[in-house]
Order: sequence, then structure tokens, then C-alpha cells
Amino acid sequence: MDKEKIQWRSPSLGKDMEIVIYGSSGTPVIGIPTRGANCHQWEKFGMVNAISYQLKNGFNQLYCISSVDKESFLNDKVTPSQRLVRHNQFESYLVDEVVPYIKDHNPIDYTIVAGTDLGGYHAITTALKHPTAFDRAIGMSGVYDIKRFMDDYYENDVYYNNPMDFVPNINKQSLLNDIRNVDFRLVSYEEDPRREYGRRLSNIFSMKFIEHELDIWNLETTHEWDQWPQMLKTHII
Repeated sequence: MDKEKIQWRSPSLGKDMEIVIYGSSGTPVIGIPTRGANCHQWEKFGMVNAISYQLKNGFNQLYCISSVDKESFLNDKVTPSQRLVRHNQFESYLVDEVVPYIKDHNPIDYTIVAGTDLGGYHAITTALKHPTAFDRAIGMSGVYDIKRFMDDYYENDVYYNNPMDFVPNINKQSLLNDIRNVDFRLVSYEEDPRREYGRRLSNIFSMKFIEHELDIWNLETTHEWDQWPQMLKTHII
């Protein structure tokens, strides 16, 4: 399959950010890695190979981006407030830079965002906050409550980045309508230590009449990298 590496100096993040693109055409999929990982992780751990048929035959085009979680949620050298500033810069990079780049280079007007672990959080939460930018959001083993990374700090900047908190209070009808147009997939597996995040968010979605799919896998293997590639293949179709 075609593979291309691109890089630009991100105005949002103030540093060079690399993207690896697999395939030459098809419905675009933005791939967000696990916490702190880079744009090469999905290829290394079999995610790209799992959807190689779709990529080779022009059904999908995959854009793998890097995480900055080590500079945000995982950075214990700065305050929680500063962690969230960096997180918001990453969100801006994704919405204001990556998505427009894809729209400029791919004619298909349907964008999927998918992520694993904290990448799942980024995929789901960014689609909730910017629903007109995405058509499907897939969170695999997503961590949808960021309070665990905030050292007991809680202000508005935590609230507005924490879907467990802000989604129940969304009452603006136009925003709810836009959110309801996104195809949300909350995917996990029975032995997943992050499984309950998906169940809790699913309950909140149901309370707000947000259509979604909660998909809990029950396979013999309990290793996440044995399951995530097949989950990706299943849910991008």
C-alpha cells in the first residue's frame, strides 16, 4: 500500500508534528495512539495491517498522528491547569490543522476519528466538542474521565474537557443536534480495566438521546493489542 510521511510546524503546538499516511484514497480515518505514543505506533502494533485490504483497495485512507499526552495529562512537572492548556493546544492542532489538511487533500466529505486508550478519549471528546468536524468517532478502551490526571484540581477547564461532566449538561438544541449526527462507537472488552468508562459514558449518551454503539468484546485473549486491530477493522466499515 502507499505510505507517506509528512510534517509541518504546528502553530497550535509550536513544534514540528509528523503524520504517517497509509493508502492513496478512500474515506479518511484519523488514528490517535495510546497515551504518549507517536504516529508510528499503530503500524508497529498491527493496526495498519488489520485494515490493509481497505487501504490497498481505496476504501479508506489512514492518517496516523502523534500524541502530546506526555506534555499534557501525563506531565507531573507542571500544574493541572498547565496540562489542560497543552491539551487544548493539541485539540486545536487536531481540529484546526489536521482536519483541514485532510479536507484539502481528500475529496471524500466524511471523516472518521479513532483512538485507543487516551487516544480514545481524544477521539470521542473532540467529536463531542466539535461535532461538525467529524462523522464517526471510535473510542477503543477509551479513558473518558480525566479527573484521575488532575491531582484533585477541579475548575471550569477540567469540567469542559471531561465528557462525564459536561455531556449531561448540554442543553443547547443546535449543539445536541450536531452531536446526534455523529456516529459514536464506544468499544472495549470484558477484561479491559477501562471498560467501565465506556459503560458510564454510554449511560450518559442514552440519557441525552445520543445514538451510539456500546460494543464490549468477549474473546479468549485479554491482551489489548490482540483486540484493538480487529475492533478498528470492524468499526470503520
